[in-house]
Amino acid sequence: MSPDFLQSLAASSLALLALMVIMGVIYTIWSQINMRKKRNYFKELHTELTPGKEVMFAGGIYGTVQSVGQDRVTVKVRSGATLDVSRYAVQEIEK
Repeated sequence: MSPDFLQSLAASSLALLALMVIMGVIYTIWSQINMRKKRNYFKELHTELTPGKEVMFAGGIYGTVQSVGQDRVTVKVRSGATLDVSRYAVQEIEK
C-alpha cells in the first residue's frame, strides 16, 4: 500500500470519528433537555393535583380526584367505583 493511501485512510477515519463524537454530544444534550422538560411537567402536575380535577392515568383510565394523600390518590371513575392509585400513575390533568 502506498503512503498516500494510508494517509487518506487515516484522515477519513479521523473525520468519521470526529463526526460520531459530535453526534454523540448533540444527542446527549438533546436528551438532557427533554428529560428536564418532562421532569418539570410532572413536578407541576403533582402540585396541581387537587380534589375535583379530572385526570388520566398511564393506562388510559379517566376519573375525578376525590382525595390526595402523600403517595396515593383516590379517584372516582365513571362506573362509580373508587380507586386508590399511586399519584405517579397520573399522566395528565384534563383542562
